[in-house]
Amino acid sequence: MVLHRVHHQILRSHHLFEPLNEEQLDELMSHSQLLSIDKGDPLFRQGEPAQAFYFVISGAVKIYRLTPDGQEKVFEVIGERQTFAEAMMLMDTPNYVASAEAVGPTQLYRLSNATYMRLLQSNSRLTFALLGKLCVRLHQRVNEIETLSLKNATHRVVRYLLTQLVRLQTVDSQFELPMAKQLIAGHLSIQPETFSRIIRRLIDEKIITQDGRQIAILDRLRLEQFE
Repeated sequence: MVLHRVHHQILRSHHLFEPLNEEQLDELMSHSQLLSIDKGDPLFRQGEPAQAFYFVISGAVKIYRLTPDGQEKVFEVIGERQTFAEAMMLMDTPNYVASAEAVGPTQLYRLSNATYMRLLQSNSRLTFALLGKLCVRLHQRVNEIETLSLKNATHRVVRYLLTQLVRLQTVDSQFELPMAKQLIAGHLSIQPETFSRIIRRLIDEKIITQDGRQIAILDRLRLEQFE
């Protein structure tokens, strides 16, 4: 596959691919596919053979599992310039442990696990870059566990809003929610109505404003202390 120039730059900006030289990147991309999918299209289902990982060019993908009673539990929503499912490759797990589905029109690369592992074994710089990636994701998971362990739903929502603000590093204290409220509520293990009610309280207290998915933090100190 011949990379589009813009896609080449986007891939190069990601630390999983930056250590590769041009020949190695060409080898990886020769075993990849550029996919364009619509909302609701599946990429893989839990239990299917894990033969590839993915890099999102545009759009978003949700990673989820179904509970025994058929409820959908969303673990993460992957946005543009992010990878997912690489853990299966590194853990040598034969099957995907969750499902992945587009939450809107999405373009992404499907990359061969076997090819990347072969490159990894011959490139120590790539190995250390990958260790850095795992450390970052582990830190994210620890924060998520801490958030989900909070008993009060309000604390979960407040922590989520503050995490989004810090993650996006906005200068004007505004950011866009990365997914619909139903998905955020599922991610926080609360009901969508509870999430909406807490957001409404924050608006009424003039701590935040909301315009669609756009959130503006008016008083960060009060938000941090809100109960």
